[in-house]
Amino acid sequence: MAPKVSVPIYQTIYRLGSLYSVYRVVIAFCLIVIFLISLENQQTHYLYPSLYFYSIAAFTVISALQMMLLRFFPHGISKQFIGFFIIDVPFLSLLVFALSGPNLSISILFVITIFSANFLLSKNQALFITLISVIAIIYQQFLGSFFDFSNLNNISNSALLAFLFFIVYGIGQIAIKRFQVLESLNTYQSLELFKLQNINRYILEQIEVGYVVIDDKFKIVVSNPAACQLLGISPLYAYEQYYLSEFQSDLYEILKDAMIRDEERFQFESHQSTYTVDIRIQKLVVPHQALTLLVLEDAQRINQKVQQLKLAALGQLSASIAHEIRNPLAAIVQANELYLGSNPEQQTLLHQMISKQAVRINAIIKDTLDMAKNKKVDARRINLSEFIHDLLASDLNDAQEKIKVEIEAEIRVYFDDLQLRQVLINLIRNALRHNDEHAEFILIQAYHTQSHVCIDVIDYGNGVTEQNISKLFTPFYSTEITGTGLGLYLSQTICEANQAKLMYIEQKQQGACFRIECPLID
Repeated sequence: MAPKVSVPIYQTIYRLGSLYSVYRVVIAFCLIVIFLISLENQQTHYLYPSLYFYSIAAFTVISALQMMLLRFFPHGISKQFIGFFIIDVPFLSLLVFALSGPNLSISILFVITIFSANFLLSKNQALFITLISVIAIIYQQFLGSFFDFSNLNNISNSALLAFLFFIVYGIGQIAIKRFQVLESLNTYQSLELFKLQNINRYILEQIEVGYVVIDDKFKIVVSNPAACQLLGISPLYAYEQYYLSEFQSDLYEILKDAMIRDEERFQFESHQSTYTVDIRIQKLVVPHQALTLLVLEDAQRINQKVQQLKLAALGQLSASIAHEIRNPLAAIVQANELYLGSNPEQQTLLHQMISKQAVRINAIIKDTLDMAKNKKVDARRINLSEFIHDLLASDLNDAQEKIKVEIEAEIRVYFDDLQLRQVLINLIRNALRHNDEHAEFILIQAYHTQSHVCIDVIDYGNGVTEQNISKLFTPFYSTEITGTGLGLYLSQTICEANQAKLMYIEQKQQGACFRIECPLID
């Protein structure tokens, strides 16, 4: 019995068998033509001319019938293939006998037959055909030597030919194994590709955005149901390939003109749907193909998304302004409470503090709006020692005793004065809130490395948990119930605008460290 094979391998073997059946008919026809051409020298070339001719004639008729049977009745092909070789081996043996011994041309035909048997039959069946061929060659030469001693010279040729048959059988088995491996790999890759196509199709069906891929002749290669809905056509177009001009002639004309003018985007109102469709044109880089991707979206939905983004940006900007003015407002309220019970000298200081904080509130609003407009910052050379001591005295007067400062001498950075003040106040206030209740102070360090100036704000609280580190600088994320989650986000944005970095540094022991890293200046 032939081995069980998969459907693709079965089809391949059937095609090979069909080719072999055609080859048999062509060979038989060619042998008849050669025989008729050499009629005058029959005695020279043929020992038994009549046997040679009738064998070829019979083989031609039988081969033609077997070819027609395989063509019109492709059932039980294994048995039909066995029938091929049951005819071929006796036929070739008769030709060898009629030619009085092994002949180069007939030997090649034997070799082709044995090699083909490896592909069309099972391993044991191919071996059986090989052995029969060997016996047919050796036996008739051995038998002929008893009657004609001149045939003794052909025995060695026959033995050599028999050895060649076994070599061809071995090569054929190796080839068929390689063929089966490649066929199995091809089948596996085809199945994986089919699965991938199904996954891609499923993904396209779930996407709300419409996608249409067309070739250079405006034939639809790929589309999804969302595109069909937006264009008001049957979903069947998502699974079949049609020309765009067949079902959307208006879109075809507009698209053709847009591509000529190299337009990348336009809007289209389909008469077959109620949508105004926003269409984006993108060229796809595909080897040996000129493909274009059309991205289709509902124009009304796009406008709604834009409005939502504007409202979100406005809300974020408003919340950021409210967050930033909270600190100076607190200073104004505190100064106002102390104002009534203070002496004239203190009132003057408190009045100056209120005025300064009011100016600062105005500056914060202005700077936040400038940041939203992506305005350039006013970076200046700042002496950190003088700047931080002024910051503590002016903006953090109530917390000076809880802050320890360690600053290397003559350290300077390029930074916007007001924005650096905003960032440090945010970081210091956060550190004070999260500091351990038993800790005496938080630490502010300023020092330089080989390429940067670092400003560290360190507390000795519980630090930041691992799951929260990745969310530290995310807008509106806060671990405090009353927090807006904008302090660190805005501080990071300000640092980036000033060519600096704000980062969280994990501490080996207790506490948290936020570091402002600025480029080193001369």
